[in-house]
Amino acid sequence: MRERVMGTASHTAHGVRDTAQSAAGSIQEGAGQAAGSARDAAGQAAGTARDAAEQAGHAVQQAPDMARSQTQGNPLAAGLVAFGAGVLASSLLPASRTEREKASELMQSEALEPVKDAATESAQHLKEGTRQAAQEAAAEVKGTAAEAAHTTQDEARDQGGRVAEQTRDSGRHLADEARHRAGPG
Repeated sequence: MRERVMGTASHTAHGVRDTAQSAAGSIQEGAGQAAGSARDAAGQAAGTARDAAEQAGHAVQQAPDMARSQTQGNPLAAGLVAFGAGVLASSLLPASRTEREKASELMQSEALEPVKDAATESAQHLKEGTRQAAQEAAAEVKGTAAEAAHTTQDEARDQGGRVAEQTRDSGRHLADEARHRAGPG
């Protein structure tokens, strides 16, 4: 009789161990799936942020083309922009004594005043266009990054809920099986 009881207890212990191992495997599998889904969501978020940054880079690269298109129908504006670029380039080089003298004489004359005004106005328009494009690109990057973070957070929350539910189910299953193997009380 004693062997029969001991044999049953041993058999029940093995059954419970097997059930616990099965439940642990289910939990590990669920956790692996949750981690994989979270990793996928993070990869998608990174891809979206990378795309937005690329769009911002294109906007900055298009600034010279935008300036060209704004001056294309207006030869005077194009000439003023070219003149402004030349003045900028020449300001980077040290001036000779003769150049300083001639520049002083030229600056004192009022003949250049309309050219200076037009160049200043053209430069201001270019600056505003570039600033607006950069702000739009930055806002788009920020929005896309926030959306990606929200999506990743939602996906992680969903996966966490699934893992918790699988853990509860495994625990109930384990308890039911242990009761079944133990037999009537």
